[in-house]
Amino acid sequence: MGSINKTIVILGGLGGQGGSVVETFLQDGSFKVRVVTRSVDSAAAKALQERGAEVVAGDTKKPSSLSQAFTGAEIAFVVMNFWDPEILTKEGTLTKEIFDEAKNAGVKHVIYSGLANVAKISGGKLNVPHFTLKAEAWDHLKTMGFDYVTDVEPAAYYSNWFSLFKPKEEEDGTLVWTWPGVKKDNAFSQFDVNTGVGPAVLAAAKDPVKYQEREIILEGDKKSFEECVALVAKKMGKSARVEYVDPKLFSTFFEGAEEIVDMVKWFEDYGYFGPETETRKHGSGKEIGGLLSFQEWLDTDVYKKLMQ
Repeated sequence: MGSINKTIVILGGLGGQGGSVVETFLQDGSFKVRVVTRSVDSAAAKALQERGAEVVAGDTKKPSSLSQAFTGAEIAFVVMNFWDPEILTKEGTLTKEIFDEAKNAGVKHVIYSGLANVAKISGGKLNVPHFTLKAEAWDHLKTMGFDYVTDVEPAAYYSNWFSLFKPKEEEDGTLVWTWPGVKKDNAFSQFDVNTGVGPAVLAAAKDPVKYQEREIILEGDKKSFEECVALVAKKMGKSARVEYVDPKLFSTFFEGAEEIVDMVKWFEDYGYFGPETETRKHGSGKEIGGLLSFQEWLDTDVYKKLMQ
């Protein structure tokens, strides 16, 4: 059966990761594209329909709503947004129920957006559930009897510098980023979410045997906070600096900040993706291509919209 006859179901197709997958598959033209969203009547959904995508209703917070979306599809891209207030620590349970729906509908290949098992690797010292829950779901997925399963692992988003860690501007125009800890030279993995996921998912869909039970690492660049801030400052023509805050104090700044502190500690002690293994090659995403460097991403000027 040629791939043009195969349908891929893409969850979160109007979001960052899912949007990257949708764009890549529509440009490639080798698969039928079915996008699942809660916002089927939105302008974005209608624009995808005009480009040839099928858009259907479904909600990852209600796995049973996805049954019809999965029916008749050979491939599914599954991504979960831990930070949705209605998901959070429910992510593990919801994800497994979504896998069940895909299995019952006859999906053959699940391509899942996962992350490292922080709890296991750190011996329980670090609590980063938005990583660990994904790793546990991936381990479960491998036991379910699908023909093929593939894990794509996104690095930290470049856009985080203008959203999660959005700078404050002082009276003289200096941009100030706040960061927990004092380790200034710690480089960690990052990438562009809007372009970086699709190529890896397409590669896995076209060659499921090669990527069976593989973890594809999506790293566009590896830079420290200081290096990123310096590049942003140069690009924007502004002065900028990093304000390092005691982790205990940072953990009180907003709900979820304690997890961010442990995440940064994870970066420092283990690297973003954790240890490399036989199926977990850190260069695997770069071999596929399509990953922008931080400077290349800045040069797209996408950050300007995020600064508004």
